[in-house]
Amino acid sequence: MPTAVATGANPGIGNAFARLLIDEGWTVYAVDREIGPNIRDLDVNASHGYHVTLNKTLTTNAFGPLLLTQALLPGLTLSPSPRISNMSSRVGSMADNSTGGSYAYRASKAALKSISKNLAIELEGKGIVVVIMHPGITRTAMDPSEHKRAGAVEPEVAAEKLYKVLMEKQLEDSGKFWHREGYEIPW
Repeated sequence: MPTAVATGANPGIGNAFARLLIDEGWTVYAVDREIGPNIRDLDVNASHGYHVTLNKTLTTNAFGPLLLTQALLPGLTLSPSPRISNMSSRVGSMADNSTGGSYAYRASKAALKSISKNLAIELEGKGIVVVIMHPGITRTAMDPSEHKRAGAVEPEVAAEKLYKVLMEKQLEDSGKFWHREGYEIPW
């Protein structure tokens, strides 16, 4: 007999799915943050250290840029050519993930892309261009092992190319993910 753990199993779809699995002959461990009949409490943040890392990484890479954008938005709307540039990474691309791992960082950069796309849609009517940028392999302290990889550039070179990409993009390019060389990256 197959076994399943169904999370979010107290209300709604999670509960219905758990019941469907039971009807199909599965042994189901139904868990939820709220205890109900036949529901067990489960702390999905069992690894406290990883929870802190994930939370810090998401806050820094995704929520921070959103909150800063929201704070600066009134002034940004006064600009004659308003632009928002969010620095993401190819490792946050679901369409281009061939290595796995780095869960917190990947999730945070994927979240930043989602936030940026939402901003692009929301701010289009105000003429604000939102550009999601990928710096490519850059020789920084973040990952010295990358310094010798083909195509690695100094930070100044990456910055110059990213600036050029940022300034040439228009509303029809908003919400897309751009490599420092100017081509769009699927995500």
